[in-house]
Amino acid sequence: MVDRLERPKGLIEVVRGPRQVGKTTGIHQIIQDLVQRGRSPRDVLFIRFDLEVLREDPSILRSAVHWFATEIRRRALDEGPQAYLFLDETHKLRRWQDEIKHLGDTFPVRLLLTGSSSVLVARGGRESSAGRVFTTELPAFSFREVLECWYPDRAAVLPPPLRFSDVYDGALRECADHVDGLKPKQKLSLRRALERYYSRGGYPRLYTQEVEDDRWADYLLQTVFESVLGADIPDLFPVDSPALLRFLYLQVARMSGTEIAQNKLAALATAAGIEAKQPTVGKYLHYLADALLIREFRRYPLAKKASARVPTKMTVSDLGVRNAIFRGAPSLWESGPAHLGALVETLVQGCIRDHGLHVHFFRQHEDPSNRRSRVFEVDFVAERADGAVLPVEVKFRKRVDEVDLAGVRYFAERYDSPHSVVVTRETCRWDGRRSELLVPLLSSLVSF
Repeated sequence: MVDRLERPKGLIEVVRGPRQVGKTTGIHQIIQDLVQRGRSPRDVLFIRFDLEVLREDPSILRSAVHWFATEIRRRALDEGPQAYLFLDETHKLRRWQDEIKHLGDTFPVRLLLTGSSSVLVARGGRESSAGRVFTTELPAFSFREVLECWYPDRAAVLPPPLRFSDVYDGALRECADHVDGLKPKQKLSLRRALERYYSRGGYPRLYTQEVEDDRWADYLLQTVFESVLGADIPDLFPVDSPALLRFLYLQVARMSGTEIAQNKLAALATAAGIEAKQPTVGKYLHYLADALLIREFRRYPLAKKASARVPTKMTVSDLGVRNAIFRGAPSLWESGPAHLGALVETLVQGCIRDHGLHVHFFRQHEDPSNRRSRVFEVDFVAERADGAVLPVEVKFRKRVDEVDLAGVRYFAERYDSPHSVVVTRETCRWDGRRSELLVPLLSSLVSF
């Protein structure tokens, strides 16, 4: 991102993510990097709009930029070295879409914006700056990121991290072999860290001294329910029924990793005494997904027209929030696969992200015209912009039999996948004839 910002002309950088995932800290690190590369601190303006006093003046952004140019830079913004403007929590500024458009149209500055959820910045980006925005999603930390930040000694033994697009070229196999070859004590240490991550998720403050160990669940509930569901989303969208918004998030958390139809959710809400119609349920699910609180996966191949009656697969984005709601989860290493399957899928989905990557799931009868014929399923299907697809199946059990691989093999043959990935409990195996990799959960999560 710093390299892109240093270009004299470029797109507006937008960093989207829920509260408490480190967006402000990321800005500090970017500014520090720019200064270390020789940029003058006088050419950098950083404003946090979560300060209420800054929001009282409707023209605060223009006033601040004018002050910055005359009093700090002491030259016009189009004169001398490049000027950098970092605007944190931009959505809280009144009429910020128009203000950002005016700023970008008028001055040759490099802009980076953040918002507390994707919905907050994406909407303005589409309406006011279409075609001029490069968006980076910042969800809760991955397991690899947690290791690198708070367990550097354990992360030091790992191979360099991958992007998910590298899996198409077979790079995950080398990483899996590397992790498989670690010493038993090193693996045990990583497994213990993974148990904690599985329980608490990837919100960074849970790994600092800021949140006491016995208050982690309360912290997550306050962050999600009170802040995002209770304030951020309703502040920008017409949420007429806050109770329905919370109900839908709770249902997705309860059924994370399973297929859910919108009309079924509407019926469940109505049965619980909350008035709900399917179109409203669909809108609210969109808000939750855009806020990076949940992920929705449509069936592959995509139907020509979406239908509320066709289930989508849904997961919470961060498993720790689900565990905070229900005050725990079955042990990752001691519980049986029947209790863990959907939860491990929720862990795995966090790795299947990349620019230009779409993620689906697969469920199809062997004979589409015969509903009694055999059903083949794949948990996730990653689709690149060029149409290439890669199936990812989760089989979190000690022994993986041939019958467990029927769905992923059916998909790979039918859709000509370059590789197949099966996430297991402990099995690490490469089938060169089928380009099929069986990789332990630990190895897959530390690779990205």
